[in-house]
Amino acid sequence: MLVNDAGGKRFAKIQAGVNRRGVSNQLGFSIIEFMIAVLLGIVLTSGVISVYIESKRNYSYDDEVARLQENGRYAINLVRNELTQAGYWGGRLDTIPSAAVTTDCVSAGNWALQIGDPVDLIDTFAILLNTVKGEDISNCLDATEIQLGTDIISVKRTAGQATLKNGDFPTGVIAADTSQWYLRVEDYGKTVSWVYLNNSGSIPSAEATAGSGYDYWEYYAKVFYIRNFAETSGDGIPTLAVESLKGDDMATDAMVRGVEDMQIEFGIDAGEDDTPDQYKNTPTAADLERVVSARIYLLLRSEIELPGYTNTKIYTLGGKVLPAKNDGFMRKVYSTTVQMRNAIPPGA
Repeated sequence: MLVNDAGGKRFAKIQAGVNRRGVSNQLGFSIIEFMIAVLLGIVLTSGVISVYIESKRNYSYDDEVARLQENGRYAINLVRNELTQAGYWGGRLDTIPSAAVTTDCVSAGNWALQIGDPVDLIDTFAILLNTVKGEDISNCLDATEIQLGTDIISVKRTAGQATLKNGDFPTGVIAADTSQWYLRVEDYGKTVSWVYLNNSGSIPSAEATAGSGYDYWEYYAKVFYIRNFAETSGDGIPTLAVESLKGDDMATDAMVRGVEDMQIEFGIDAGEDDTPDQYKNTPTAADLERVVSARIYLLLRSEIELPGYTNTKIYTLGGKVLPAKNDGFMRKVYSTTVQMRNAIPPGA
């Protein structure tokens, strides 16, 4: 009995130990362990969030850089092509008579169809819409919509290729555009006139016959300026816009969003050797009669402010220096120089 009693006590002690260990194994984390786990979780979560935010910021940055490059190249090529062809009248070098349109940029006179000023300028727009050559073009531009301190240029020209040449349409062209003005050359160049093909009009069949001696050159009159909005007034997105002759009226088109400034410097040929002797950002009317080249400067701006980005850069557009704006918009300057061999009007 004693032996058995002693064995029972030993068994009871062993069982009690097992029970205590079992209870101990079922206990949760201590406060310290819990706090450490929470802290580690916060650190890991913060790391993931930081990586996400940085990735999103880099994506936005790269996206804006790509958009700036695309818009900048398109805008600079657009203005360059217009200035390159300014004053081209289908190969004509003689005087072409003016004509009237229903709605012109000037309140009196025949500005749109007058070739005496193939290129004109408003330098550093402030309030008035008077060009260097003395034209008030407020009839087709709203001064309240123009970005202050930017240049405004007007360009007049015909297309580089005739729509109809000696009665023939070029390859790929089957008819003239309607609601379009044309420089009409007849009798192999002896007579020149303006012709407006409205919605119901077309080139007469007798003239659109091979060997007829008639040429038709599509005509353009455009005013390029920086508008202080893109789609709706107050949206704050500066935009390269153009007011152009369409049909018998002037109409506005928004061309490139994010163009914040435009500055033009003209190369003046004083020696009559087709070489610029100096560049002027404030040319006179007499200077514009001797223009043979131009330097174009465009300042492009992102459409949105980038989080965490501050623009502290100073930008130079020819003779104009823009101080740092210290905002969140990314900017880039695009520039090029173009030859303007056709800009000197006939008889100049």
